[in-house]
Amino acid sequence: MSEKIGLGIVSYAHPHAPKYAAAIAAHPQADLVGIAGLGANPDLAAGEAKRYNVPYYADYRELLAREDLAGVYVGTEPTRHLGVVQEAAARGKHILCDKPIALRLEEADEIIRLSREAGVKLMVPFNPRFQLPVIKVKEALDSGQAGEMVSIFAIKYGKLPTKIPGPGEFGWFLDPDQAGGGGFLDIGIHAVDALRWLAGSEARRVYAHVGAVLHQNLAVDDLGLMTVEFENGVVGALSAGWANPDGYPTWLDVRFEILTTKGAFLIDSPYHDYTCYSQTGVEKGYWWRKDVDGLVDEFARAIRDDREPAITGEDARAVLAIVLAAYESARTGQVVTPP
Repeated sequence: MSEKIGLGIVSYAHPHAPKYAAAIAAHPQADLVGIAGLGANPDLAAGEAKRYNVPYYADYRELLAREDLAGVYVGTEPTRHLGVVQEAAARGKHILCDKPIALRLEEADEIIRLSREAGVKLMVPFNPRFQLPVIKVKEALDSGQAGEMVSIFAIKYGKLPTKIPGPGEFGWFLDPDQAGGGGFLDIGIHAVDALRWLAGSEARRVYAHVGAVLHQNLAVDDLGLMTVEFENGVVGALSAGWANPDGYPTWLDVRFEILTTKGAFLIDSPYHDYTCYSQTGVEKGYWWRKDVDGLVDEFARAIRDDREPAITGEDARAVLAIVLAAYESARTGQVVTPP
């Protein structure tokens, strides 16, 4: 297939949207053909369209009506995912929908059903699957080189989304009606997918503590601690949320510790980074981060090759079930089996 794949952006409500626009625009086999506003940050979306010299659509349905559009990245608030998927699937447009796929399993099932019946690709971008150290561990596990996995412990901490620098407004993350959950859902869901992917099994039991413990007056949680037992006997643990203080030298802090029957793996950073020490503080930056590029490339290749993407709607649904089980466990104090 020599023609480029036309891809668009629906909404800049999610802070990931600028990264996906940049990755699409730079992809050698894709064209960024338009950006639409929906929900939060329409002015930011319009400004980005001008920056990339592509049309801006106040009504995202006008973007979906383009004949040269093959698929879209959906960066809306999760409460809007189902509506966008309904419109996109009805027009035969493939869907790269940011996490979480939905806030309720019933909505996730409907999103999957609509995509399947329309014959469009549905992918949810979980970054750890496209981070080189995590890929290397997965390859060692799948090949048998590492033996069998015994346990996995993960940490994923970030700062409050309202502290994200730049013109975007991300206060909806602190609104339970729009976000569904707080830091554990926002930050932790990527790591939950990594636990499930590396374990190669479905979750059997979940126990968790989730709440607002670090920041006062939040209507949502900021930190969660979860243990999960998988059907194949692997035990996972995760600490995730908006735990990094303002003065922390990096925005994200991600670590994985993995024990197998033949050894142990430690991933203390999934990115190639550097540290800058100035007169006023310490800052870490990334000189190589290709996970978003890899996710966009996988989405484009799935469209081009007419195959399932690496991360399906069913994967996203299974991960959502684990996260919702963690919240239920925190609420009841009981061990919960994901539905």
